[in-house]
Amino acid sequence: MIDTNILISALIKDDSTTSKIIKSGIFEIYYPEDGMFELKKYRDYIIKKRKKALQKKSFDYALSFLLESIIVVPSLLYEDKIREAYAIMKDIDEKDTPFLALALKLQCPIWSNDSDFEEQSLVEVYKTSYILRKFFGGSK
Repeated sequence: MIDTNILISALIKDDSTTSKIIKSGIFEIYYPEDGMFELKKYRDYIIKKRKKALQKKSFDYALSFLLESIIVVPSLLYEDKIREAYAIMKDIDEKDTPFLALALKLQCPIWSNDSDFEEQSLVEVYKTSYILRKFFGGSK
């Protein structure tokens, strides 16, 4: 289960470590449908940050390419966890509610470099550096 900052990182640099992990096929990666609205909000920011002129033009392709390796979960499937997640995230960052709700529903960790998730204790939070050490034997 990833949050938007992980997806943004992969979109900014096509050959980033984050992008490679997502595309590796080693993990089943889930993303809440509600996150797509947040991702669209950052579209212009991501395009500006993409390094090469060709990359700037290929944002939609890069997003489609990454989404081939990500299961976007319809909000209906985790809506029963929204209240519980909101009660936890409302004073931390309420925009992260759908991400916590999905992680609670799937009973899985959240892959995020956002420290806000570390303020809750119901699900584990994995940073990219941890994933590299634990599953790839390296560090970032």
